[in-house]
Amino acid sequence: MSALPQHVALVSQSTTISFSEITSVAAAFNKQVTRDFGPIWNITGTVDPFDSLNNVPVDYWPVVILDKLDDPDAGGYHQTENGEPFSVVLASDFPIAASHETLEMLVDPFGRKTVAGSPPPDSPAPVKSFKRVKYLVEVCDPCEDDRFSYTINGITVSDFITPHYYDPVTSAGVRYSFTGAVKHPHQVLDGGYVSFSDPTTGRWYQIFVENGKATVNELSSTDFRSMPIRQATDEAARKYRTKQKPRKHDNKSKPAAAAMSGRAERVQKAIKAL
Repeated sequence: MSALPQHVALVSQSTTISFSEITSVAAAFNKQVTRDFGPIWNITGTVDPFDSLNNVPVDYWPVVILDKLDDPDAGGYHQTENGEPFSVVLASDFPIAASHETLEMLVDPFGRKTVAGSPPPDSPAPVKSFKRVKYLVEVCDPCEDDRFSYTINGITVSDFITPHYYDPVTSAGVRYSFTGAVKHPHQVLDGGYVSFSDPTTGRWYQIFVENGKATVNELSSTDFRSMPIRQATDEAARKYRTKQKPRKHDNKSKPAAAAMSGRAERVQKAIKAL
């Protein structure tokens, strides 16, 4: 595990996501980080709920839930002018998108970690001719579609790749994503994508898979401007997807709230009997 723990703050500025729900979701995310994610990625981290950004300690990285954004491409990862990482998630994409942002921030808080490897299998031109690429380490993107998610405390959380995703060859008995949905290195599942650069030219590309078909999105230098790599690739992915059918997420935090309400009633009944 990493020597120093990393901390993520979950904060709602949405009129539809209450602090009570934030608290329940943060508990599920914290369990995901400590039980599932941390041991695999050698990270020690916590996820805690806060009722206001003003109450978030300075060594926490906020994931903020909003009802809407003026710029539809402004969701996901960002940095402040001082280089402090934070993420924003729309309430309509909550909680699974918040799980996604939490895990990716814990692995690469400054949005620039890369790993060399072969290009995704069966990539269209021009990517299929590349010998090597440099992947941006975004641990949820290749398996981000809701169908590959799983639940903790009844709350939907994102699947994530393991470090073996970047292995050179497929090996028997190796897990390439937590749920096992990813079957071999560099695979992009339906509804997912990866971002990478061509080391010979420095140009960035993305492979998207929709309905079993892989397509290439070639990024221009203007996509990056002065922003971190991850912020640029996130924005490019959203712009690319606006040309397609909008994605909808299943929100499974309500059943968990109902279950916990029932347990709370039983505890309260027992307290009254004392």
